[in-house]
Amino acid sequence: MLYLEPRRETTVWTSVRSIMLALVITTVISVLVMLAMSDRPADAIWQLLTFPWQGRRMEVQLGLVAQQAAYLATIAIGLSVGFRANVWNIGAEGQFALGSVGAYAGYLLLGSPESLWALPLILIAGMIGGCLWAMIPAVLRIKFNTNELLTSLMLVYVASHILTYLCIGPWKGDPKAGQAETYPLAKSVRPTDLISGTELHYGLIILLVAFLILAGFLLFTLLGYRLRVAQHTPRAERFAGFSPNNTIWLSFIVSGAMAGLAGAVYMTAETGKLIQAENYLENFGFAAIVIAFLGRLHPVGILLAALMISYINVGASYIQASLGVDDSIADLIEVVALFAFLGTAMLDQYRVRRSVARPRPVIQP
Repeated sequence: MLYLEPRRETTVWTSVRSIMLALVITTVISVLVMLAMSDRPADAIWQLLTFPWQGRRMEVQLGLVAQQAAYLATIAIGLSVGFRANVWNIGAEGQFALGSVGAYAGYLLLGSPESLWALPLILIAGMIGGCLWAMIPAVLRIKFNTNELLTSLMLVYVASHILTYLCIGPWKGDPKAGQAETYPLAKSVRPTDLISGTELHYGLIILLVAFLILAGFLLFTLLGYRLRVAQHTPRAERFAGFSPNNTIWLSFIVSGAMAGLAGAVYMTAETGKLIQAENYLENFGFAAIVIAFLGRLHPVGILLAALMISYINVGASYIQASLGVDDSIADLIEVVALFAFLGTAMLDQYRVRRSVARPRPVIQP
């Protein structure tokens, strides 16, 4: 019979072993699923692993991976601030949408400028938009003790309707367009390409800088210590002089601002305009929740998880086009990886033991 025995101490090797086990579990299940979904499973697996060196130029494919990873990592590290403190903001998708809306509103309020000097102000407006939207569940949690997990999730759908309404109503652009959208931003305002012909642009540098700044705060400042105290020993948070309500405010403000910044960069650099929600939102906010936990809420882990998931997503799109394999395989691998990593995380704190049954004494008649 197996049972779990608490570890007296945890080491780096303990975490490495559990992560490697999770990767093995994810790989085995993913291969089995690929065998079931494809008529040419060997080709599908090979192309999923090596797609940057096939078809389009390698720098284009890797640029797509870096592009997705930047958005995912930025949102995920913002969410990790709250998750560390047991504050469950799962509405980053809505905050991403309102960040885009806030950035476009900033562009209009500035009088539709055509100079690059306006870009920082537009991005700040996007951060404010995401932050204000995130503060709604924070207020409901603090003032009325509502469940922030539910309210933040429901606000995602409200945000998507607001985005679509603005595109078909007050901010409606060219009526001849095939979808509801706004007029585009001036090209001179949008971030330029880092490498011509790829998906890399200076907006990704902005996201990377924001990621590194927040990672530094989490790892090397009192803020990070405060959140670790709240995560592991909630009662100790009060004894250390930290207010739980202030932790809630901080968690939602930071996560909302990071999601809003990602939305602002996406609008200015990728689309250049707002588009109705179903054609605009890419589920970055929901995927970032998975990535935060895959990365064990640690900045380095989050960055690696974002690169892994974006590589799988882009590869799944490639094999859908080349082999006709449904790209929903990426979502399935995402879910399998999440459960595998969460399940094996238990091994950081416990070790599996087998109990030896003692022989029963024989009673002589």
